[in-house]
Amino acid sequence: MYLSVRVDTEKCIGCKICITSCPEPNVFIFLPEQKLVEVNESRCKACGLCTTVCAKEALKIG
Repeated sequence: MYLSVRVDTEKCIGCKICITSCPEPNVFIFLPEQKLVEVNESRCKACGLCTTVCAKEALKIG
């Protein structure tokens, strides 16, 4: 089974802390129109670091 981070768009506020905390480049893409992030699943290693820094608990490994 392939794991990646999932974004709960109802909880994400677009603060971008996941982007700055992720050790892998280009995993998160900020969508300014929606003011949230999406995940480039092919780049995500599912390390879970972003889930620990997200204050809104908008990120889950799944």
